[in-house]
Amino acid sequence: MADFNDVYNLTKNLKVLYIEDDFNFKKETSEIFNDIFSSVTTANNGEEGLSKYKNYFTENKKYFDIVLTDLNMPKKDGLNLIKEIYEINQYQVIIVISAYNTQENLLELVNIGIEQFLTKPLKYDNMLETFIQSANKIIKNNHNDKEKKSSNILLNNDYYFDTKTELLMHNNAIVKLTKKEYELMKLFIKNGSKITLFDEIYSKLWTHEPHIASQESLKPLISRLRKKISGNTIENIYGLGYKIIF
Repeated sequence: MADFNDVYNLTKNLKVLYIEDDFNFKKETSEIFNDIFSSVTTANNGEEGLSKYKNYFTENKKYFDIVLTDLNMPKKDGLNLIKEIYEINQYQVIIVISAYNTQENLLELVNIGIEQFLTKPLKYDNMLETFIQSANKIIKNNHNDKEKKSSNILLNNDYYFDTKTELLMHNNAIVKLTKKEYELMKLFIKNGSKITLFDEIYSKLWTHEPHIASQESLKPLISRLRKKISGNTIENIYGLGYKIIF
């Protein structure tokens, strides 16, 4: 169970944009969010939310730390809003808060990069755990921003990927990869903390051999790559694909 003080220590300086069309629900939850975050800017629909997102950057020369959004909204629904935000800032941390949690909705959210989903009515402990995960992601993103300036993407256990040379390194030595391992590693790096879906992997690695592309042919490749970069660097997302852990 998450402790509020632990959460607050991670979130107290974060700026949030909260988009929700249900006035009563927004009023109630905004009071909670204002206790957790440094500031909470609210919007009543996706169109207004996108406008406030852009205006915030214009005025502050930086983006909101977290966007909280409903899915079913007037003028612009949550899915289209999220897609447009990702076109502006692909690294934006977004948490969906919705009563609509069908498998179809969840899969589409995963496909566009959403990792955090809260179901209405909100469960306090789940909410705090989600905020911890999002705050930690922001910390890692900020750390990786510094690494990117020196062209290196830092991974677990002192491994890093040099974006200029496109080489995987460890202790200043090149980690030798096969062609498919190399292509898979580049795909993971490109997608960052987002899930790399099976279909994307198959399309990239077995372009000319689609008949042999399957989870069974992928598993040995993942296993070999894990041995070369340490096992806890690649996470299996059951039924969807894999993601690399920074």
